[in-house]
Formats: sequence, C-alpha cells, structure tokens
Amino acid sequence: MAATSGFLAFAALHATDIGFQAWSVVLLVYGTVVVSCRLLFATLPDRLPPMRLAAAGLAACTLGLGLAAGVPAAWSLLVGSAVLAVGVAFLTPAVFAVIFTLVPASQRGSAAGTASVFIDLGLGGGPILLGLVAAGRGIPAAFLVAAVLTAVGAGLLLSRPTPQQRPAERST
Repeated sequence: MAATSGFLAFAALHATDIGFQAWSVVLLVYGTVVVSCRLLFATLPDRLPPMRLAAAGLAACTLGLGLAAGVPAAWSLLVGSAVLAVGVAFLTPAVFAVIFTLVPASQRGSAAGTASVFIDLGLGGGPILLGLVAAGRGIPAAFLVAAVLTAVGAGLLLSRPTPQQRPAERST
C-alpha cells in the first residue's frame, strides 16, 4: 500500500516532468483497471491459493512501478500504472483471504481490523516515505524504491509455506 499510495501521490508530478500534460489520464487508467479487475475477476481470490495470488499481485506492482521509474515516457507511465493497478486489484482480496485462512472465525474481525490498520499506515506513510526519496533523488528514484519494496514483499510471501485452509467451524 505504501508503494501504491506513493505512486498515486507523485504520478501527476512525474507525468508533467516527462511532458505528459494529460496527467489525470494516468490516475484514470489506474482507477479503471482496479475497478474493472475487481468486478471481472471477483471470484479469482477464492479459486487460487491466496498467498501465491498476493505474491503475484506484488510482482505485478513491482513490474508496473519499475516501468514507470525506468522509462521517462508517457506510454511507460500509462502502462506502468495499468500493470500496478492489476497487482493492486488482486493483492488486497488475496491478503484478506490469507488472513481468513490463518485465523479462526471468532478472530476474523480483529484480524481484518489489524490488517486494515496496516493498510491505512501504508496509505498514509507511502507518500511521506517516497516523498523523502523524491526530494533527494527525484521521482523516478522514489518509484524505484517502491518497486524494490513490492519485490521484497513478493519474495517474502513466496518464501513462506502456503497456509492450509482451516476446516469450516460449526456454530453450536
């Protein structure tokens, strides 16, 4: 979330830096792709191993951020935004699916609340973290740091054993 919120905070500035005056299109592409993927592929997180889907989402985020960082052109910013959005679209549902496989039903509300706190911290802290990088090294460097963060996250997820589905708990 920190990487994504940082990207969204600086995408418009980066667009104008590279001469792409229709900067709002970058955000439109991002939002359209996230919403479309979540609607069209709503059941995917229920059919795939959630830890692997989360890692794939982070890998897509890495690719999108890397493209936006590495190629100073409008097309790369637009494509990078779309690829980042695909990753984000699947990441959040997959993370919650992982959480719900790891905790009993009686603790899912508090587990979701805890995850939401970290999502909120990422959303608020990402622009601050990437802003510090951008201030010293430029926006492409900030996007590159964001890409590294998501790559590390994907690697950490892939290094963990896949959680086993808990048997359905009966209500008595």
